[in-house]
Amino acid sequence: MYVCVCLAVSETEVQAAIEAGATTREAVTLACKAGGDCGACHGMIRTMLEDHADDVSGPIVCCPPASAAADRLVPDNALVRTRAA
Repeated sequence: MYVCVCLAVSETEVQAAIEAGATTREAVTLACKAGGDCGACHGMIRTMLEDHADDVSGPIVCCPPASAAADRLVPDNALVRTRAA
């Protein structure tokens, strides 16, 4: 199946670019040209990147033990607050 019809880049080629280390849509475009024309495939490329990240990261651990979490808390005065645009 083609991911990028404009440049005839297959799903296999995009997956190979991701497995070789591409972590953004732009990096995939540089590696295999997918996404370098009209942009219709950008969503599919992002989905493939997210799926790969989920596969690699393994299970998500929700909550560390309370004693371990307390050691990693950031004090309020260290936080930078910005106003959303």
